[in-house]
Amino acid sequence: MRLHVWVTMPLLLVLLTALAACGSKEPETELDRFIARTSLWEGEALDDTLRSIAAREPLQAHYANYLIGNRFYQAAGDSAMIAGWGDPFVVSRLDSAETYFTLAVAQDSTFIEPVVNLGALWDDRSEQQTGRQIRDERIAKAQAFYRRALELDPADEKARCNLGSLHLRERRPQEALAEFQAALAHNPDSALAHYNIAIMFAEAKIYREAINEWEMAVKKDPDGDIGERSRENITIVRDLINAKPPALDH
Repeated sequence: MRLHVWVTMPLLLVLLTALAACGSKEPETELDRFIARTSLWEGEALDDTLRSIAAREPLQAHYANYLIGNRFYQAAGDSAMIAGWGDPFVVSRLDSAETYFTLAVAQDSTFIEPVVNLGALWDDRSEQQTGRQIRDERIAKAQAFYRRALELDPADEKARCNLGSLHLRERRPQEALAEFQAALAHNPDSALAHYNIAIMFAEAKIYREAINEWEMAVKKDPDGDIGERSRENITIVRDLINAKPPALDH
């Protein structure tokens, strides 16, 4: 999961990207079943289990390396919320996550999840304090991984919405909207796409349309993270709309 904090005073909105599936459900894919299998462990026991699988079970090594990478990536994201993406601890965890995601892709070039996460990882690195040229290079790498994922599966919601979110942060709203609409074309029930379209409207101060899109996100994901954050943002925007303008001094 990648969360990007998108600030528009007086709003504090969260641009959601690369979310895992919302809510609880029965495992559907081989990856889902692998995750369910390894969910019996946690902490160091989980690390040891995943490393053992990666070394001894070649048919599932790519899944193990992907999950190891996720653990490093989650640690980086948690720390970055406090210290920023340029913090040395965060940088080292991003480096480790990249190593394991890259290994997973090398073991199975059709494994789309680590490809998307490599895009998100370079997306995050672009937010470190660097020169414009380095930032542009990192953004280009992020886009390349997202597009590579979409070559594997044009319907991949996370890759579409990540790419759209990147365009939106780069102030390219039409390109962003095209990606979000493409996500909806492939999956009309995409709460993530509706959420991010709402962010676009809120950024443009078209608040009622933003509320409509967040309400759609709640409808599509009533019990998940997207639905919860949509409800929070609806409250923020409605409070803003209903706020009385400050009295003018005479």
